[in-house]
Amino acid sequence: MLARPSTHFRWSEFRCHDGTSAPRHAHDDLRQLCVRYLEPLRRRYGVVWIISGYRTPEHNERVGGAPRSYHVYRKDRVGAAADIAASRGTPADWFALLDALDAPGLGRYPGHVHVDNRNGHARW
Repeated sequence: MLARPSTHFRWSEFRCHDGTSAPRHAHDDLRQLCVRYLEPLRRRYGVVWIISGYRTPEHNERVGGAPRSYHVYRKDRVGAAADIAASRGTPADWFALLDALDAPGLGRYPGHVHVDNRNGHARW
């Protein structure tokens, strides 16, 4: 196993808020998320913080997450999600760059952006 999913991100950053580590079956999806989307975002807007990465199904339910949330990293589907913020720019800026990079799933919120690498295309 690689020590990190990419140069500037650590596996621990994607840990569920209840302390559960992201499952190993999701590591390829997380590497792809970091390399294709989060590293370019970091180059442009500085340090990127993972506000929410992996969620256990129980934690996702507790926080009111969508029932089929990509924060719940499942073996039976492609994709992993992260809610992120950067040290420079705005959620509109981060969303625009990730959209230009053709990130499959993107949602913009007042203080952060959701990005995921699902199969397909979704915007909100």
